[in-house]
Formats: sequence, C-alpha cells, structure tokens
Amino acid sequence: MPENNLKKYFNTFKTFLISAVIFFVTVLSVLLISLLKGNDMTGIIRNSVMSGIGIFAVLFLLAHARDKSMYDYGNEKNYGKFFVVYVICLCLALACVYIPPAGWPFLAVFVSLSLFSNTIIGILSGSFLLVLSVILSESGTEIFLLYFICGLTGASLFKSLDESYKTGIPVMVSAMFLLTGETACVVLYANQTLKWELFLLPLMNVILSIILLLIILKIFSLLVIFRYRDKYMVINDPECVLLVELKDHHREEYYQAVHTAYFCDRIAHRLSLDADAVKTGGYYHRIGLLKGENTWNSVMETAKEHAFPPKAKLILQEFLDLDTPIRQKETAVLMMSDAIVSSILFLFAKEQGGNIDYDQVIDAVFKKKLSSNVLNDCQINMAELTLMKKIFKEEKLYYDFLR
Repeated sequence: MPENNLKKYFNTFKTFLISAVIFFVTVLSVLLISLLKGNDMTGIIRNSVMSGIGIFAVLFLLAHARDKSMYDYGNEKNYGKFFVVYVICLCLALACVYIPPAGWPFLAVFVSLSLFSNTIIGILSGSFLLVLSVILSESGTEIFLLYFICGLTGASLFKSLDESYKTGIPVMVSAMFLLTGETACVVLYANQTLKWELFLLPLMNVILSIILLLIILKIFSLLVIFRYRDKYMVINDPECVLLVELKDHHREEYYQAVHTAYFCDRIAHRLSLDADAVKTGGYYHRIGLLKGENTWNSVMETAKEHAFPPKAKLILQEFLDLDTPIRQKETAVLMMSDAIVSSILFLFAKEQGGNIDYDQVIDAVFKKKLSSNVLNDCQINMAELTLMKKIFKEEKLYYDFLR
C-alpha cells in the first residue's frame, strides 16, 4: 500500500476511534447523571437517546466538514484539539446541572467550540450541550434561549480572528449581551422583581465568562493563530540557510525571489491576507533549483525537509503544480508579483538602461494573466485585483532600484 494511502487510512481509523469514544463517553455520562438525579426509567431512556442523537449529529457534521474543508483557522489538521475542547465543555455542561442556571458559563463553551472547529459546528455542539444541561437540570425554556442567543452572538463575533488578534470589542460585546440576557431572563422574568442582590450571580457569571474567554483566547492564539510564527521568522529571514544556498548557486534567482517576496509582503498586508505565508511563497517559489529543476516535486521535498507551514506549502503547490488549480488569494498575489518582477527585470536586461513605462508593463501583465483564465477558480475578486494593480503602480521608485 502506498505511503500516502496508508497514512490516510491510519488517520481515518484514528478519527473513527476517537469519534466512537466521544459518542460513548457522552451517552454514558448523561446516563450516569440521570441515575444520580433519580430520574425514572422513562427519563433515563429519554436523556440517553437525546444525547445519542445530539452527539451523532455533531460527529456527522464534523466528518462532513473534514471532507469539505469547512473548518476555520486551518483546524481540519487539528481534529483532535476539538475533541479535547469538547470533553472539557461536556464536563462543564454536566457540572451546570448542579449549579444555579444564572451561573452557567455557556458563552465560553460556544466560543471555544467554534474557535477549534468552525462557527456552524461550534453553535451545533454548544446548543447540544446546552440542551443536556437544561434537560438534566429541568430548567425552563427561557434559560435555553438566554444562553443560546448569547452563545450564537459570541460564536459569530469571534468568527474571523487574524494575526492582528483584535479581541477586545468581541469580548466586551459578548459580555454585554450576556448581562442583558441575564437581567431579562433571570432577574426580571424568573423573579419578577428588581432587587440589587438578584444581580449578584449574573454579574459573577459575566466576570467568570470574561475570564474564561481571555484564557481560551490566549490558548487559541498559542495553538492556532501564532503556532507557526517562529517557523516563519526563521524561513522568511533573507539569511536563512536555504536562501543563502540559493544565493551562492543561483544569484540572480535569489535576488528575484527577494524582490518577489517584497511585493508579496506589501500586497498581502494591504489586502489583509496571510502575509507570512505569501512571503514564504515569494522567497521559495524558485528553491527547487537547488535540487536540479524548479518543479513542485523538488520544492515539495525542500518544504517537507524544513517543515514549512501548511498554508505556505499550499501556496507553493498551487503556484508550481499545473494540476492544482489556484484557489488561494495569496497564490494570486505570488503569481502577479513574480510576473511583474520577472517582466521588469527582463526588460532591464533587454533595454540596457532604456526608459520603461512601468504602468504599461503592469497593465500588460494583468491583462495576460486574466485572459489566460488561470484565476478562474481563485477566491480573489476584481476589487482586490484592482487594488493589487494600484499597489504595483505605486512602486516606481522600487523598480528603479532593481536596475
């Protein structure tokens, strides 16, 4: 059996095994809590069946999302992380059965499950755990609506985090929604009166939720957002051993890669793309020359040897492999940057100091690439391409530096 097929089979089996364990742990945990709560046989069966249906739905959506690459933040490669988070949240949900509903930390549950999968899976799994807590504690519908709406809001607010990592506003808005909901559903609806002492538990829940959110976001930043930061710092250093070797053996290709990386970095920041990944593409899209020829297979070997981050490898594959369609916006940035730099350097060598109309060159390159339909499958839009062209035309002083 080929190595890739064997690895895929092993990963599939491991995922199935973990899913089976999660299924039985969930159902057995609910069964145990039902027994401890003294439910009758009808209640025990009902709770067990409901938990089985709910966790099956979550696992089914997880498997579907894994196949269709629906995960956020590259979590499709970190399937196990979600299950660790899920088990912790399951324990919290079951613990909520024994504490007053006004103190349930479900805002943190929804957000954490969403961050380590995607928004849809996070909302589904969070709602499932919330249903378990409501049923087992025999709480009212208003409690479910309170935490469902707050959880839905929190999951949506934290949907798109990047390396700027601006979390202050989402945290505060989520906390305000929770406090408002607690006031409406717990203080006013349940107690039908307004006394300051009734706000004590809701306020404690808001404070606890903020603390939990900050802890979750810190862990998430270390494990997901910035997990490749150190690697990018090493490989995107012009003095990296690989780039030094390229400079020693292919000096012109090295400098062309450096100039390409410059534009990749500039444009990626302006378009709010993954600047580190596309900059890596700029530096290493010609590194295959060190192995004899600049093909995707050669570059892939180098990328594996030096443990390039997955996003950087994907960009290089889309750029170099003719059988892989260009889908990432970052790949489009790399392609245009390489084409512009190559064209201008070629004209410098041909004209021998003559004047070059940079705007005309840039327009010609964009027209050629767009007419070739190479970007038909790409996620980039015309507004972003127009801005990209504008950025290239703003760099006339840099082009003079290339002479």
